Amino acid sequence: ATYMYSGMVDVAALTNDKNYVEAVDHIWENVVSKKIYITGGIGAKAQGEAFDQNYKLPNIKAYNETCAAIGNIFWNHRLFLLHGDSKYIDVLERTIYNGFLSGISLDGKKFFYPNPLASSGYHVRTEWFECACCPSNIVRLIASISGYVYAQHDDTLYVNLFVSNTAAISIDENIVSITQDTEYPWDGIIKITVNLQKNLDFNIAIRIPGWMQNQPVPSDLYHYLKKIDEKVGLKVNGKPIEIICEKGYTHISRRWKDGDIIELDFPMTIRRVLAYEKIKEDNG
Repeated sequence: ATYMYSGMVDVAALTNDKNYVEAVDHIWENVVSKKIYITGGIGAKAQGEAFDQNYKLPNIKAYNETCAAIGNIFWNHRLFLLHGDSKYIDVLERTIYNGFLSGISLDGKKFFYPNPLASSGYHVRTEWFECACCPSNIVRLIASISGYVYAQHDDTLYVNLFVSNTAAISIDENIVSITQDTEYPWDGIIKITVNLQKNLDFNIAIRIPGWMQNQPVPSDLYHYLKKIDEKVGLKVNGKPIEIICEKGYTHISRRWKDGDIIELDFPMTIRRVLAYEKIKEDNG
């Protein structure tokens, strides 16, 4: 279904058809508020590889096909490109690190087709499947991860994901080289270096994840047992910058110089997540 929804978003973006926009937005709201697992996995029902009824999210019987997680990533990325809201990247990031990544072993040689949230010990990864869509889809997504880290619109450079990398982005016909140094998600310290051939006025929009704002997913389907009041640290060239979020991004608009450094510090406190009471499998 999410592959069709991705196509719907593309049609909405290309035609500006409000009916498509309203339809796909309504479907997304239903999924994130009633049908998504804490891992970002979707498609609870094995029969038809489908969504189940609202709040019906079993754990040991969860289907959560790996390809469905990949489709969820495609869909949320397109919704971000359409709306410019970080809540879609929040879902995308959670899915990459959990609902998708569980589908492949550490050595890259074995795979899950379904990804249940609990097991009696008999559910194990295998080297191949008779219907082997998941392994090839995993390879495709891993090879394309770099395309989700940044986005650019007019004079704004969006920093969506936090991962060590170097990228070159064109802004106003000027090449902006940007480098991230980080151990995220094991550590919340991120150093971003901007390299330019000449000084340039543009805006860098840095995503402040929903989980840093006490929201594990962009709905009330899951919540933290204890809210925290830890603040994100943000500096430019060593000087603290006030964080003001707009659609989940804090914007730094200035005349950037070669070698400018942005420093982020996300507190990475481990917290317990609780499910909405209507998810019966998680009660107790």
